[in-house]
Amino acid sequence: MTLRAVVVPVLSAFVFLAMVTIHAARRPAPRPMPAARLSGANLRPFLRYLATLAAGGYGAFLAVVFVFSTLIIGQEGALRSAAWSGLFLLAVAVPAFALLSRVFGRRSP
Repeated sequence: MTLRAVVVPVLSAFVFLAMVTIHAARRPAPRPMPAARLSGANLRPFLRYLATLAAGGYGAFLAVVFVFSTLIIGQEGALRSAAWSGLFLLAVAVPAFALLSRVFGRRSP
């Protein structure tokens, strides 16, 4: 039981972190552009960026829940619960991110 509940998730987390570290070392992030106010001209790319960010985050969240809660631990109903909880998180996080982006003048890369 310890192997499935503790060792496998911890080892997989270390493998994932190693992959991310290697990828980040090979492709460093570009320097951020100076802050610019969101206007009608750059609102459409920002909304596309926001939708892509939200969908990718939601998909990654569901993938993590599926692997660890459903496949490894075997909890029934965990994915369904996570799907609804994730939608609530999106409903809170996306407007907050958009509002804070507007307030602080950040724009999508």
